[in-house]
Amino acid sequence: MKLETIVFHENSQSHKDCLIAEEKVSEPLQQAPCVISLVKLPEATKEKMAILFRTSHAIAKNARPFSDFKWMCNLDEKKGLKVGKTYRNEVECRLFTKYIAKAEQIKLREELEETKFCSILSDGSTDTAVKEEELVYVRFCTKGNVNVKFIGIEAVEKADSANITQAIKNQMDAACKGWEGKLVACVTDGAAVMSGGKSGVVTRLKGDKTYVIGVHCMAHRLELSFSDAIKESAMFRRMDELLGGLYSFYHKSPLNRANLIKSYATLKAKPLMPTRIGGTRWVGHLLRALDHYLRGYPAIVLHLEQIQSPDAQGVRSVPQAKAKKFHSLAKESALLQFCGFLFDVLSHLSSLSATLQKPTITLAEAHASLLATQAVLDKYETRAGPMMKATSGLTFEGVKLSVGKNDDRAVKTAGQTLLSRLRDSLNDRFQDVSEGVLRATMLASFKNWTDRESVETDFGDREIEALCQHFGPVLTSAGVCVEKIPDQWTILKSRIYAQTQTVQTTSWSKVNQRDREQCPDVLDLIDLVLAVPASTADCERGFSTMKQVKTDWRSNLTSSSLSDLMTIQLCSPDVNDFDPSTAIHLWHSDTVRSRRPDYVPEDQEDQDGCVLTGLSDED
Repeated sequence: MKLETIVFHENSQSHKDCLIAEEKVSEPLQQAPCVISLVKLPEATKEKMAILFRTSHAIAKNARPFSDFKWMCNLDEKKGLKVGKTYRNEVECRLFTKYIAKAEQIKLREELEETKFCSILSDGSTDTAVKEEELVYVRFCTKGNVNVKFIGIEAVEKADSANITQAIKNQMDAACKGWEGKLVACVTDGAAVMSGGKSGVVTRLKGDKTYVIGVHCMAHRLELSFSDAIKESAMFRRMDELLGGLYSFYHKSPLNRANLIKSYATLKAKPLMPTRIGGTRWVGHLLRALDHYLRGYPAIVLHLEQIQSPDAQGVRSVPQAKAKKFHSLAKESALLQFCGFLFDVLSHLSSLSATLQKPTITLAEAHASLLATQAVLDKYETRAGPMMKATSGLTFEGVKLSVGKNDDRAVKTAGQTLLSRLRDSLNDRFQDVSEGVLRATMLASFKNWTDRESVETDFGDREIEALCQHFGPVLTSAGVCVEKIPDQWTILKSRIYAQTQTVQTTSWSKVNQRDREQCPDVLDLIDLVLAVPASTADCERGFSTMKQVKTDWRSNLTSSSLSDLMTIQLCSPDVNDFDPSTAIHLWHSDTVRSRRPDYVPEDQEDQDGCVLTGLSDED
């Protein structure tokens, strides 16, 4: 064939028409102009659907049942809003929430595809239907901005490592393709099924990727450390007996509770009821119980004196005997001093626990907060805290105490023993954070940086080398030039110290805006470190949301519906800021048969004038 013939054919109109036709055939159906014109909604219909989607969003955002959708549409109609006669039933409300959640999931998928590194947070709990639900979050960092996002929740038939791992993989596969190559850490609660070295969930997720870090939730570690410290404390057992007994005494008896309120009124004080000392947050619950006991001490003692008095009328013998025992314990000087000592200790531990539960906290910041708390607790071995000083007299809040000869020595010994055990337990449970690659992550917190005047020339070099050596494979697969990181670190460090008056007040997002062009590889390494979580507190908050959504009245919710509702609650904007346009487009285009929001057949109207079109659209 001659060249002139080929050139002539290539320039001919028929060849160009064939090329255009081939492009149209290969184009996705939903992106074709003819399809877009067909599925485009009129403005009046858009406004109607926007009202319906906003109502569905508000129902899901406030954990209301789908059955509310019908009467809310009726109310909107009475207000003069044009909501039409179609799709006004709970079947369609459930479908609308599905597409609202899908719109949020698409946003998350786009964010995860752009990020280079991510970590998984996972935990399990039982819902109201007595099903084991596995909750999955993901944490990632882009240009110094840390994000923690809800991925999904899935029921597992059996809570073993194989089923839990498969549930996590199912949720991650739906959220992001290629997430395995971006995974750098897995954070769990430390249970054997999660962190087991041979066949635990973390081990299964890691596979042959040795650089993936398994982190035991630091907030859980703190609770376990305190639990270890108080196991053999006789003084704590006596305090537990007193506070636990007072809680039961007033919680189970409306009469005792009412009389205690009268005692507060007599003293012109705000009523503070005794609270239980156990719960999901051991440190926080115990601190609150001590706080209520010490602040309400005069009223509690006054009421106990009235009940245990022989002159008390209308009091049965059993409550009177209990009141006598509690009154005797409450007036013991040694026990009250120990309560004051424990209040001081728990104030700092509770503050540390709250810090560890922050969504965007890093391992470096968690370790720095732990060291600061340990320094304060070490001082309590030689000097009393503020509350212990207040409880160390002959009287407390105007109440005369029963003082023994060796009370001070007994309290001091009990306190020093508890602090010693607490220090040993903290060092043991947090040992991995202070060594190896986890210690090297301390570089990502500006709180650990020295001042400009005292900085050494090799500051951070060892940590950078350790991080590059450990995370080398995942850095390389993400397109990061590992060889350039040490030199870029030197440049970045110099620029930060030169351009920042106080290093501790700067942030990595500001550094990225200013220095990413000069130091892209080392800042990618910092993003990787910031993507490693310190706790699974977000999972615990997720379970609180799950309990609000899946109540006893809604125990038949499927995992997919539960996941969609939680996505709306945790990820979507508030009702005032919600824009339903994306969800409406997804709903209108994602169907085999065309939607007919304006179609009102007379023979399908129900007694309220609402057309049940949901089932026909789903067929």
